[in-house]
Amino acid sequence: MNPAHGSAVAIGVLAVAVAFVVFCLANLARAGQVRYLPKWLWALLICFAIPWGGLAYLIAGRARTPPGTDVKVPAAVPGVSMNGPHGPRRVPVSPVVVEVDRLTKRFGPVTAVDGLSFAVHPGQVTGFLGPNGAGKTTTMRVILGLDAPTSGAALVGGRRYQDIVHPLHTVGSLLDATAVQGGRTAWFHLLSVAQSNGIGRPRVTEVLEMAGLEAVAGRRVREFSLGMKQRLGIAAALLADPPVLLLDEPVNGLDPEGIRWIRQLFRSMAAEGRAILVSSHLMSEMAQTADHLIIIGRGRLLADIPTDRFVSAAHRDVLVRSPRGRCSPPGRRHRPRGSGRPARPPGGCGRAPTAGNWTA
Repeated sequence: MNPAHGSAVAIGVLAVAVAFVVFCLANLARAGQVRYLPKWLWALLICFAIPWGGLAYLIAGRARTPPGTDVKVPAAVPGVSMNGPHGPRRVPVSPVVVEVDRLTKRFGPVTAVDGLSFAVHPGQVTGFLGPNGAGKTTTMRVILGLDAPTSGAALVGGRRYQDIVHPLHTVGSLLDATAVQGGRTAWFHLLSVAQSNGIGRPRVTEVLEMAGLEAVAGRRVREFSLGMKQRLGIAAALLADPPVLLLDEPVNGLDPEGIRWIRQLFRSMAAEGRAILVSSHLMSEMAQTADHLIIIGRGRLLADIPTDRFVSAAHRDVLVRSPRGRCSPPGRRHRPRGSGRPARPPGGCGRAPTAGNWTA
């Protein structure tokens, strides 16, 4: 072979190899997430194992999205997104009403929900308030089609949840933040949910940033605290930008910063015309979060009222009765001699100031 010809071939092969390495590195730099290995290790393989490192990355390392699944999504939630408090607002969504009509749910001899009726309207945060065991979670499970009602109906936009063609695009929900495969990373968990619902990878990055989890996107969920799992569950609920959100005790495990974040998120979402139902057993939390209250006890409706009206009408004292004795006659007060303590009737009956903080 002519030496000049051999040199030209060698230069050509080298140029192709360099171009291939540059192409792989550029693709790696643009990738939001990669599989199996961290980015820095893929970069080393591409540079030092030519061309096999680059081929391995292109075949196995890229987190691929099925063709046609990328969709345009709004960029931010005001006040909580990557764009800061002055980021672009979303176009208001079409209003969807959640209706519960004479809903009854029995588990054998136990009646968890008893003839319950209410509606969750768009444009406001509705607090679903009641003590533990009141039937809040059961009601939400029926709305989401996870439990069948014994009688009555629960409709989203006039349809049963089971009849909605693309349910994640209509209702975003969080019932149990711990019900996640612990071996998955936060990124891969959201990506699997997104791809199974025709949602593109860019949206996964956006909701991770909304939830403040972008720095831990590569960590496995089993390493997350309860508050971080709550944020991940809320991110999953927001993936399809739905007009309805159903969240069961979403502030559990959140630190003060997380609670402020979720309040701001709810207000932003409601301002865009979404219907938001948030359950809790803490009146103090609902008073600062909800615009309207649905209060239930033992599966029955106790109140359906705007939050400000309920708080202003609430008594400042709570009558406390004890089974150990009867109350003293009206007007009769007792004070232990020399105790200096406030007067209190004997027999375990009296009034305790609530200071506006009530727990259901």
